[in-house]
Amino acid sequence: MSKSVFLLVYETVAEFEVAVLLTALRGTGHSLTTVGLTREPVTTTGRLTLLPDVAIDAVDPAAVDALVVPGGDAAHAMGNEHLRALIRSLDSRSALLAAICGGPAVLGDAGVLDGRRYTAALEPTDAAYVGIHGRGTREPELLVTDRNLVTAVGSAYLLFAEEVLRHLADGSATEPLTYFREPTMA
Repeated sequence: MSKSVFLLVYETVAEFEVAVLLTALRGTGHSLTTVGLTREPVTTTGRLTLLPDVAIDAVDPAAVDALVVPGGDAAHAMGNEHLRALIRSLDSRSALLAAICGGPAVLGDAGVLDGRRYTAALEPTDAAYVGIHGRGTREPELLVTDRNLVTAVGSAYLLFAEEVLRHLADGSATEPLTYFREPTMA
């Protein structure tokens, strides 16, 4: 079944953390929509300019099956009431919420980490740390899945991509990234 995947993009978003996931999504039949805090272009950590497909205030939560939140300076994405409401709405119906590196701070800012296990690549000196401080149970793991919530540290982008793809395939994709893990001459 084809699913609607939304990718949050914001100023300094770390595009490399989701590059493999986005490439692998292309062959799945799932749709991908980039969503920004506004429709204004954003600059990634790699200095790419991205133009969001839609602004967060125009997103219908019922049209979203999964939200992917990459890292970067996630503080840029925090404090937005439309984003908080979308995340809470998605969580209330167990839609997939996947965040990597500093991205879990955005989920914490919306209050969905409370009572949950997660991981993140954030230190107290990071501006976005406030999003996870005192929220849920932060595990010292590369990847943590807690029901509909998938989180990973930034360097675990392959594990993150595989876990997100498994969730989108309702668990049926056992090794979705073999091509990326086992180089061949093909």
